[in-house]
Amino acid sequence: MALVGVSHNTGEGALNILENLLGYGYQGRIYPINPSVSEILGTKTYSSIAEIADNIDLAVIVTPRDVVPQLVKECTDRNIKAITIVAQGFLDASDEEGKQLQKEIDNIAKASRARILGPNTFGTANAFVNFSSSFIKIKLKKQPIGVICQTGVFFAGFSETYFIGKGLDLGNACDVSFSEGLKYFENDPETKVIALHIEGMKDTKAFASISRDIARKKPILALKAGHSEQAANAIQSHTGSLTGKKEVWQAAFKQAGIIQVSDLEELFDLVRTLSILPLMKKPKIGVITMTGGLGVMAIDASKNFDIGIDTLSAKTWRLLNAMAPSWLKVSNPVDIWPIMTISQPVTKPLTDGLEALLGDHELGAVLFIGAAITEKWGASFCQVLNELASVHQDKPLVCSINGPYAGQVIQHMHDAGKVVGFQTPARAINALARLNEYSRLRSRL
Repeated sequence: MALVGVSHNTGEGALNILENLLGYGYQGRIYPINPSVSEILGTKTYSSIAEIADNIDLAVIVTPRDVVPQLVKECTDRNIKAITIVAQGFLDASDEEGKQLQKEIDNIAKASRARILGPNTFGTANAFVNFSSSFIKIKLKKQPIGVICQTGVFFAGFSETYFIGKGLDLGNACDVSFSEGLKYFENDPETKVIALHIEGMKDTKAFASISRDIARKKPILALKAGHSEQAANAIQSHTGSLTGKKEVWQAAFKQAGIIQVSDLEELFDLVRTLSILPLMKKPKIGVITMTGGLGVMAIDASKNFDIGIDTLSAKTWRLLNAMAPSWLKVSNPVDIWPIMTISQPVTKPLTDGLEALLGDHELGAVLFIGAAITEKWGASFCQVLNELASVHQDKPLVCSINGPYAGQVIQHMHDAGKVVGFQTPARAINALARLNEYSRLRSRL
């Protein structure tokens, strides 16, 4: 790859793509182009694209907008077919000069059949080969999540999750589109779930057709931004995209088999859920809880969806009732705390209770609601849940954890990649409901 216009400034805050790539351990050949210095971080620099004898697969242009058309022409003259333009100020600009510069780039690309990502983009990222063209150093994690977005914030990540297993920031999406990104992820064996952040697009017909084909194989999540007039105006100055009406997008997503999410929080939850858990065979959930109050909240949350926390089968009820003191009425949710207080070790009834629910063929998923009161308890929950999930790989197992060590437990769960953890029962129920929605959708497509 060629880094056209890479800065010679290095160190914290330098936003140097070359420095980032070397830090990731990227093994591909890198050709920095900066005529003002002879080397950067021990890597030889070149004065222009023409000076490089090697074949270039990708050129990343990191310069002010005024010189971008000329540099694109130099790239196409060298028969470089993939070009990423990081610079801003094209269709996203408020002046006519930006639009004219974009037109020049488009004409050069069409004449050469080169493909352009951006402008106004972080580019691409692939944790599986230690690569990102982003000028911001990101946390790469080898996870089965493919992201197509129109903002670099998904590359930077959030406190709850890092999205990038593989990522594509379309930016202004003047050439490479959502449809083409989807086509790549459709056939990518390292991607199990695809997450989209959409501000606007041009190729809606191709997008809908391709999405429906892909949804038969793997889930597609979409967060559509820009519902209000004010937000749509902000999008025009961000990526220059046309947004369209909310109702039109909702209908298009439904027809295409895409799961639309309402906000970032739901996107975080569903990316994890759909990338880790198996599909649900039935819309009924078994719940074991250490607190009756949160069990009631789980029931309330389930009433908003086509899933149920209903009566347990006779066999499962007998197994659980045999564990309980005579005064305890066993139902669903199962209040496990009174049983834990009279047992040694305290985790044994939890293990046995979860085992009974996971073995119940009438249940489509199991939810554990627990409190990580101490670090030791949190570690015990992780061990129990991960061991059971390894045995019952065909049934989704999730947990809602509260208490001072809840965050630590949930992170351990996600690192292990077998159980999905949530901070509230409502978020857990919502995630299972959407998992059930996709499970049914998959059977119909």
